[in-house]
Amino acid sequence: MKERDESRVGIRKAKRADYRLERKKFISEGKSHYRCRFAEAAYELGDMYRKGIGGSVDIAQAYFYYLQAEYAVILRLQVRRNTDDEAFIAKIRLVLAQLRKKLGYGSERLYCSPHPFVLYQALEDGHDIMVSFRHMKSGRIKIICARIPKSGADECKRSRMLITYDRFHYCELKDFAITYGQNVQGLWYEESEDCIRVDTITLVMDEKNGNRCEFYYRGKLVAYICAEDYVVSSGRPRYIRF
Repeated sequence: MKERDESRVGIRKAKRADYRLERKKFISEGKSHYRCRFAEAAYELGDMYRKGIGGSVDIAQAYFYYLQAEYAVILRLQVRRNTDDEAFIAKIRLVLAQLRKKLGYGSERLYCSPHPFVLYQALEDGHDIMVSFRHMKSGRIKIICARIPKSGADECKRSRMLITYDRFHYCELKDFAITYGQNVQGLWYEESEDCIRVDTITLVMDEKNGNRCEFYYRGKLVAYICAEDYVVSSGRPRYIRF
């Protein structure tokens, strides 16, 4: 039984490795490589979470990956239209509609989260990010982040990243990401720096001061913000319809 369980876990682990490789190609090489297998890799990983292959069922995580598959096919069709991809995107959208109903997701234009999920996505694959904080007239704190490109011949030379807004039902390749700290009880960062380099973000739950989001670089605390929640607004493109 133990060997069989380890084999099931290994299947999902191998699929994640393939997914990460194809995602790097998708992000790095632009239109000429939108024809890579990223759409298929994301769809297959979504299938594993939806059907419980190699681990437990997680339809929210499956929805996340299916959205990425849909986006990748949309861009691939912009490079070259073919009937196989037309059928593929119809298949993906059918599954998305089914999961959206199960998850109870609506057509929100504003989403509040207890954690700044767009910043976590920017840090994926071991990237560092540059973060800046801006005080808004509304009292919110605007948090802007940009990914720092990695060195290496096979790494993307740009700061692009794939951000998935599951509550808004779409993905986007972006050069920077924005979220807003709401009902902020405390903010600290190096005043001498306009932008702060970050490699790790930790969320500490604090009922008194709000969720404390701590930013680290090489093990040193470089900033923190205590906020009740983090707001993201939808820039959902026109191709999304309900």
